[in-house]
Amino acid sequence: MYFKNCSKYDLSHVRVKMKFLSLLFVFLINTSHALEYRAFCSGNRGKVAISFYSSKDRLYLRYNNLMGADDFPLYEGVVTKLTLPVIKIAEEELSSLDQEVLVSWPIEKCDFNDKDPLIMQCGGEAQFHLPLNTNLTSYTLITSRVKEESLTNVFDMFKIRWGIDSPDFHHSLALPFDPKLCQASLKR
Repeated sequence: MYFKNCSKYDLSHVRVKMKFLSLLFVFLINTSHALEYRAFCSGNRGKVAISFYSSKDRLYLRYNNLMGADDFPLYEGVVTKLTLPVIKIAEEELSSLDQEVLVSWPIEKCDFNDKDPLIMQCGGEAQFHLPLNTNLTSYTLITSRVKEESLTNVFDMFKIRWGIDSPDFHHSLALPFDPKLCQASLKR
């Protein structure tokens, strides 16, 4: 046998190589089975589309709106005279978010529902890719299904809740979609 005639130094060198190769093997297996996530919704208010996709170690949210900044959602909640100043602040602070916004979270900060891939959430600090040079940050992205029942109707909605922070305020946005206009896939 080869190992019978080897010195202790040679054997330890072989062990180090074997450990390295086994770690490399584990790394290659894990990266080849990385999480793959895709989701897309369109048709909300006519010109809005939103997509999610994973790439390497990030989950990306891409918001497209042909109407631009004038049609970007500014607020979620009951609108009263008291909330109008808050909406005005949101209008000013979110004005840099125009036709296209691209944000990403570390994938390890995201959780996914295997039974319903549209349902997911991300926490932790996101990185804005578009627009460039913004002072905005984001720490929350949550999706949900909402069902409203009345005596005569049932209304289903898919809702994306997105928190965007400026240096002074937190803005909670909601993007509702008809779930029939959304699709998602998740592969682990």
